[in-house]
Amino acid sequence: MSTNRFARKTADQAASQRARLGIIIAAVVLLSGVIWAAVNKDQIRNQKNDSVLAHDIALLWQWTDKLYNKGAANTVWTLRWDIEGEGAVLEQTGQKLQADEIGQEQGTLSIFPLSSENQAMIVYVTKQGTAKKQLLAIVNMVETDLKESGLTYSGGMTVRGDTEYNNAAERLAHAASGKRIDRYKDNSGTVSEAYYSEKLFSAVEAGAGKKANLQIAAHRETESKQLSLIIGIPLITGDYTVSQQGID
Repeated sequence: MSTNRFARKTADQAASQRARLGIIIAAVVLLSGVIWAAVNKDQIRNQKNDSVLAHDIALLWQWTDKLYNKGAANTVWTLRWDIEGEGAVLEQTGQKLQADEIGQEQGTLSIFPLSSENQAMIVYVTKQGTAKKQLLAIVNMVETDLKESGLTYSGGMTVRGDTEYNNAAERLAHAASGKRIDRYKDNSGTVSEAYYSEKLFSAVEAGAGKKANLQIAAHRETESKQLSLIIGIPLITGDYTVSQQGID
């Protein structure tokens, strides 16, 4: 073999080795990225969106706008924040929220003290006809005040409305790519199912190492035969009727 041919062969082998090494390095980098993303999933979610509640509202609105009669705006949305902090700060923040009359035209904001002086609950109930933009603006105003006051909080929501789809719950679960965690049916004809959806940011422990963040209940009214669709993220608060809007 001539010197030139040997040199070319050696160069080709070196180039091939570099190419294989490049593929291996790229695979390692990709695998490392996947592992990092899985381990830091919650941190990534928080970086992408400051408000967990706002993110989940926007998704649920998108999923239900065609399920509810006349759209998601023709329903009652109940937003809830469980807040914790120094008693005096809780009181001052509550007074500020009420003085600001947040969302007064679109609904009613109430503040409830809990058993501990360091805990309270904020509940906002919309009127029918509240637009998504208005709902998200209310969330932003409430959570801005909570953050500025240094209070810790977690949010959730319940939506109640009528639907013409007998399979509305199945449609919603499919849109959310939900994994069913639990299901039960009572004597009144109410069927309730709990799911976990990777698309939602909220979550609660559901026992046995499982989490849930989407509860769907379908209830057939005895007299009108109208089908009500009640949805909770991460769980439904209140009862399973549209007319009753109280909080547990």
